[in-house]
Amino acid sequence: MNNNLIYNYLEKIFPVSSGLMAYMDVALKEFWFEKNQLIAEDFFVDNPLVYLVQGTIKTQIDGLKEPGQHLVRFQFENSLLPGIGELDTNDYLKTTTTIEACLLKTLPLKHEYNLYKLFPEYHQLMKRLHQNQMAEIWTFLFNLRFEEGNQRLTNLLKSSQSYFRSPR
Repeated sequence: MNNNLIYNYLEKIFPVSSGLMAYMDVALKEFWFEKNQLIAEDFFVDNPLVYLVQGTIKTQIDGLKEPGQHLVRFQFENSLLPGIGELDTNDYLKTTTTIEACLLKTLPLKHEYNLYKLFPEYHQLMKRLHQNQMAEIWTFLFNLRFEEGNQRLTNLLKSSQSYFRSPR
């Protein structure tokens, strides 16, 4: 199992020791999802670190209190999927679906205690990952509120340029 993509991604955020990489080589699991497959919310609870190696995923939030209101966000390959759980299941419904066949690499929850205990840098890495994800989500929401539709489309296409250029 080649984990270089995820290690390169993590290294950009915070230095990862060779010991942590060796542990992750053993702990990381691969999951294949078919095109148009729903990914259950429990999957994100059981796997707090989810890296999209290949494919495209759509996360959609549909308002239950305000039917017809929804929010859609796409995740492209070589990115982390935010593990955001539903706080109020009466307010909205969150669904995560594959747009095409996807390969995900995850760090299962059962390893989290050991990672925090054995690798001091894991604390900082996770803190920075969460900070980066929050910044991405805030930027996404801000742009939804203040940008016109054409500008949002341009930004979406720009963010996925490397995805569309990659050979299949």
